[in-house]
Parts: sequence; structure tokens; C-alpha cells
Amino acid sequence: MNWYANSGASDHITGELEKLTIRDKYNGRDQVHTANGSGMRISNIGHLVLRTPSKDLHLKNVLRVPSANKSLVSVHKLARDNHAILEFHLDFFFIKYLRTKKIFHQGRSRGGLSPLGPSSSERDPTKQVYAANKP
Repeated sequence: MNWYANSGASDHITGELEKLTIRDKYNGRDQVHTANGSGMRISNIGHLVLRTPSKDLHLKNVLRVPSANKSLVSVHKLARDNHAILEFHLDFFFIKYLRTKKIFHQGRSRGGLSPLGPSSSERDPTKQVYAANKP
């Protein structure tokens, strides 16, 4: 399962326990709520490192929600925990170092989703987009 950057997610969420390198049982009563208002149970909380070709991304306090069918990365928490900024364009996105603004990860958005991970950075998305727009 891929990880997807989501600007509307307040927390990192996955349904897969094995993705968490450090994990603890979640004993709270909070739930993750979907857009339609239904609640999903949280079973674990943990941390992981998401490997990308240029830089490892640290995801802290990831909620394991067994019924989640996508792994979501909170844009806000990703930026905060990795001292980064995320820049979204029509068909691609960048993750940059906060201080230098240098790009350390890039990817192509597909169907409104922004997948993170090795497969999203194989080619420079800006070159593809600009090349496609040339007369």
C-alpha cells in the first residue's frame, strides 16, 4: 500500500500494523472520522521512517486504524516533523527543506492523490509537464 500526502488529514493513518517500526497499543477512546462522519477505531499508535530516494521522512504518532484502506500522511505533521515545506501544483508536488527551499523529494499527482515513496520520484515531473506543454 502506498502512502499519500493529504492536506486535510490531521494525523498520519495506516491500516497496516507491520508498517510501524515502533508501536504501542492505543488505549484511548478517540476515533478517526471520515468525510461522511462515520468513526473508525484506532488500535495502535507508533512511528516509522518512510524511505524516499533522497531523504528519509520521519512520521511520528502514526495511528493504526485497521479499517483504513489507504495510508495517509498529514501534510502539516510531515512538514513540522521533517522541517520541510510541501508545494502542490496541478499534476506534481515537491517537498523542500524549510531553510534552503531545496527540493529533496518530488512526485507526480495521480487522480487527485499525491503518492509518496520511491516510485513517485523516478522522473522529474516538471520536465514532463513543461515538455508536454511546448508547441
